[in-house]
Amino acid sequence: MMRKQIPLGLGFLLPVLALGVTIALIGMGPNSSAVAEVSLARSEAPRALFASDPATLYLPVIMNNYPWISPFGVESNPLLLPGTRIYTRTVDLGVGWIRLNGSNRISWRLLQPQRGGPILWENLASFESELRALKAAGIRPIVIVDDHPIWATLGRKGADGQLSYCDALKDDAFADYAQFLRALVARYKSPEFDVHDWELGNEPDVDPRLVPHDSPFGCWGDIEDPYYGGRRYGEMLKLVVPAIRAEDPTARIWIGGLLLNSPGIYEGPRKGTPGLFFQGILESGAAPYLDIVAYHAYPTYVNRYYDYDLNAAWWTSWGGNTLGKAAYLRGIMTRYGVDKPLFLNETGLMCPEYYSWCTPPDEQFFQIQASHVVRSFVRGISGGIRGFVWYTINGPGWRYTGLLNSDGSPKPVYIAYQVMIQQLQNTRYLGTTAYTEGTEGYAFRRGPEIVDVVWVVENRGLTVDIPQNKFLRALTRDGVPITPTLAGTNYRIPVGFEPVYIVRQP
Repeated sequence: MMRKQIPLGLGFLLPVLALGVTIALIGMGPNSSAVAEVSLARSEAPRALFASDPATLYLPVIMNNYPWISPFGVESNPLLLPGTRIYTRTVDLGVGWIRLNGSNRISWRLLQPQRGGPILWENLASFESELRALKAAGIRPIVIVDDHPIWATLGRKGADGQLSYCDALKDDAFADYAQFLRALVARYKSPEFDVHDWELGNEPDVDPRLVPHDSPFGCWGDIEDPYYGGRRYGEMLKLVVPAIRAEDPTARIWIGGLLLNSPGIYEGPRKGTPGLFFQGILESGAAPYLDIVAYHAYPTYVNRYYDYDLNAAWWTSWGGNTLGKAAYLRGIMTRYGVDKPLFLNETGLMCPEYYSWCTPPDEQFFQIQASHVVRSFVRGISGGIRGFVWYTINGPGWRYTGLLNSDGSPKPVYIAYQVMIQQLQNTRYLGTTAYTEGTEGYAFRRGPEIVDVVWVVENRGLTVDIPQNKFLRALTRDGVPITPTLAGTNYRIPVGFEPVYIVRQP
């Protein structure tokens, strides 16, 4: 790639220096022009969520928003192995993140069945092939560590009466867990695998007595505890995270993505106060031992054509699933003087089988789901959410949330997600954009262009106008070019519940 030369003055350099980077002028040209080489300060680089992997970047490149780290991700239940259709579909989707969970990946129970025994690395041969394939595709893995051996747990039983594999760890097992995690990090930090994001558990704000013993989510929750077990989870972080960071200073620690069913409301004797789990983590003093605060959101389709991100039961008054939960978590962090990145690392619009209209869903659901991924993720970007993981890519998926059908063909939501990723690649969020009353829009900068993502708030058709001299092109939610009509000196573009992309000059 050609390196541009730009004039550098002290006034230009000072804001960059303030970011904690080292600048070296590697070539002075005529008229005091120079190429500036920028090295990320090692003290700041390790756990920055969107830090560039290389140690050296070039200043003109940084100013053009490169390297752009995609905020978009997906989760897969099957292993993503090279040559498989699901791996190809994942790569073609264009995501930057993949969330990896399940006993076919990291299961402490299966990898170290005996306390103090050897780790059975041979069980991870397929998982390691998956990691190599993901690295080759440039997709960053978030590896979840859960599924605990019984010898390490508190010994509580699941809803089915059997000892729980996802139960919280007892105090004297924290050190064993730390040793296990350090061994994992030592093996997978290498360039061969390049794993630096570790999520400790999955939806830990669930009491194990409410789910089966082999649940893939939970189970640090404690109905009887006012902080729902969050303090115990925090104490675990304080002991195990130093072991991880000692092995890999660039490791990023994700708290297990929070189910966050309600905003701190008492949910009765069978559910307790799960909304206070995160507060319990901070109450324990564990804030310095976590890097990413992850949470989940699963709106339910109820056979109506409306915005399921904003109409969100407990969370409607807070601003909806995506932004409302984020506001709640930020409020807790503010009270404790904490500021951590938020990541919606498991979400999807679901259609539960216990509803008659979901057996199976009709085309209306799949079209609303396709619009939902754009509306909720773009809205999330506007609220400073660092990233998003759709659950799952494999289909039909849990409660029809899969991006693919069972035969591997794309659903409408896959196409909408893929087009959104393409349209927002290498962009920087600017702010809301105003068009016709009744529309909602967000503007993104990409080089010399502005990309507006616009939709109608309600399910009806409207039009928006844009000056002819500003218009470049427009696309439907699914990437089909829109031919505008003339309206005086403007172009007129139809807009509906389905988002459209309007690309224009500033």
